Amino acid sequence: MKKDKSIILIDSHKRNIALFSLVVSIFLVVIKISIAYFTNSMGVFSEALNNGLDIVTVLITFLAIRISTRPADKDHPYGHGKYENLSAFLETSIISALCFFIIYKSIQRIIYRNFELKLNWYVFLILIISIVLNIIRVFYIGKAARKYNSYAFKADFLNYSADIISSVVVIIGLLIANTGFYMADPIASIIVSAIVLIFCSRLLISTVKNLMDYIPKEITDNVSKILQDIREIRSVNKIKIHEVGNIKFINLEICLKSNLYLSQVEKIKDRIKNKIRSNIPDSETIIEIKSLPSKNNIEQYVKEIILNQQYIKDIHNIFIYNVDNLIDISIHIELNKYLKLEETEKLTKITEEKIKEKIENIRSIYIHIEDSRSSESWTDITEKSEKVISDIKDEISLYVSPETCHNFTLLEKDGLYNLAFHCRLEKDLDIKKAHSIITKIEDDIKKKFRNINEIVIHVEPE
Repeated sequence: MKKDKSIILIDSHKRNIALFSLVVSIFLVVIKISIAYFTNSMGVFSEALNNGLDIVTVLITFLAIRISTRPADKDHPYGHGKYENLSAFLETSIISALCFFIIYKSIQRIIYRNFELKLNWYVFLILIISIVLNIIRVFYIGKAARKYNSYAFKADFLNYSADIISSVVVIIGLLIANTGFYMADPIASIIVSAIVLIFCSRLLISTVKNLMDYIPKEITDNVSKILQDIREIRSVNKIKIHEVGNIKFINLEICLKSNLYLSQVEKIKDRIKNKIRSNIPDSETIIEIKSLPSKNNIEQYVKEIILNQQYIKDIHNIFIYNVDNLIDISIHIELNKYLKLEETEKLTKITEEKIKEKIENIRSIYIHIEDSRSSESWTDITEKSEKVISDIKDEISLYVSPETCHNFTLLEKDGLYNLAFHCRLEKDLDIKKAHSIITKIEDDIKKKFRNINEIVIHVEPE
């Protein structure tokens, strides 16, 4: 599956931001480790560890972005966006662990009164430069997080925003420590770690919810409200929403009016998708349409029930009879030809029960079973069958003028024949009378020509 140019540009932009962040982190960690070593500052050490961790988290983000931007495939039909959520989970977990480590070391320093510091002006200069670099980084990553709704970038935005706060707190702690109150340095480290932990816990909860397929109720309610405003929808059976990366996949199962054409259904589906997309950006809607038969249309209900039964391939010849305010139903069903008679009996009983559950006033149901019809190879012998066609015309001359019978087709297979032709009847005949005549013609032909299996007669007015 090829990506279009816009998606390729987005993927490239994401990778470039992650790469820029990686370069900044490497620069800062080298500088701060050096300063932490010379100054013996717990605050600067915590900053150096924080930036060292940034390298790990940026690498995780970079790999996550590369994987998450791959197109959907057979193993990942919804795409690879969950890798961003996994990346955010790993980042926040590592950041939290580091915060607890720094709090532990800071408390140790307070207990053992290990406050020796070697402070110089360049320490403050480096911390100020790191703040400026992080502000630039936060600006671009925050913009990308909002634009692409990326959990990986959201985690980075949190991390680098915390870096800015921690650098400010460390500078304040070092300034106070420089006046002689050396405990300010480890206290600053504890404050920084506590602030970062608060931010981490919030993002961690959000990330875990997403990994667990949590969707806010407001989004589902919003989809329901959109569907309520579309008058062709009779009922909504299912709303399932699955978020992968920044894409919300909305799966709908809905019932529409029963008298709609296919072209109308497609237009309704497009309208639903456009309305949802305008209200919920970064969403893809998949719609399954179910038919909802009218309660007054018994035949449609029967078809809906029977065709949803396993092993039933098709149905035809549905007849509905009103008998003393009750209903008799006669149906021909085509079954898998490999079914045993015992299995067939169970299937027909289940089908009868389902029909009786749905339709009131049922008196009797008659189910005629047949093996399923499949496409078969027949031979057209019309041109060789002038004598047979002439005999057929003579046989039906009692009901119809032979001269009006035309367009004969005779097909043969394994000694059986299928016959089709056109004939003309009086134009003033009603349908019932015309059907009666055609039925008599079919019966007489089958009595006379016993090898004729199927007959189709198309009636035209004279």
